[in-house]
Amino acid sequence: MSGWVVAEQAQVPKRAGRGEDRLVVVRDDRGIRCVGIVDGATDTSGRTYEGLSGGALAAECVAASLRDLAADTGPVAAVSAVTAGLARLRRDWGIAEDDPLAPSAVAAVLLPRQRLVWRVGDVHVALGRAGGWEHHRGDKAIDRVLAGARAAYLHRLLAKGHSAADLARKDMGRALVLPVLKRQSLLANREEAGPLGFGVLNGRHVPDRFVEVFPLDEEVLEVTLASDGYLSEAERLGQAEDELATSLRADPMRIGEHPSTKGLAPGAISFDDRTYIRVRRSAG
Repeated sequence: MSGWVVAEQAQVPKRAGRGEDRLVVVRDDRGIRCVGIVDGATDTSGRTYEGLSGGALAAECVAASLRDLAADTGPVAAVSAVTAGLARLRRDWGIAEDDPLAPSAVAAVLLPRQRLVWRVGDVHVALGRAGGWEHHRGDKAIDRVLAGARAAYLHRLLAKGHSAADLARKDMGRALVLPVLKRQSLLANREEAGPLGFGVLNGRHVPDRFVEVFPLDEEVLEVTLASDGYLSEAERLGQAEDELATSLRADPMRIGEHPSTKGLAPGAISFDDRTYIRVRRSAG
């Protein structure tokens, strides 16, 4: 497979600061060998770690592990190495093994020389060929359930006469689902959790079921990765930005076509951090 180049990329935090997403691009004398988007889980604990939220801390740890991996490290070994790094982080910070609010993250990683993308969690992935695009949207069932519950509750409050402005300031829908959000890690990396189980990078073993691998055949010319601060695995950055901007104008509360477990908070520019990268095969 020929070399790859970055065609376009963006990182935009939801509010001032760096946010909880990390973008990884590793190059060597042969060009790009690893591209990854790491999305730290939104912190619901209120704890900080030397100024970093739990999600940012986990994302930093995962990104560092990805940069240190040997070029021939496959998906299973890579996830094991990332998990070991997060387990060390837990020990260094004295975080209990069974702490449901421990720092965690998700990631999608392109390894062009191994002709694959691997993913743990809800990062969007798209593979572009001359004949069209193959889309692998990043979402999980538990988020759809909780987003639906929040949306239904907020619609009920609006119908009773609450104003959208008041609900933006005090999101009672978020408060409704927050107890589950704080404990949903009990479903993480558990095969027995059924359709509500999900994969996450949190320092604990990730079953093979939750390590997705997307092979790249010779016809794949482009790969897009995007964190779930974007609505989809759009084929171009402008498309992703336009789609999000249109949706935020129409539904800042995030209870309409694209419901979420959180809305557009006062002072924020979006409901979540967002990171996007598109790489393409070079002509050489």
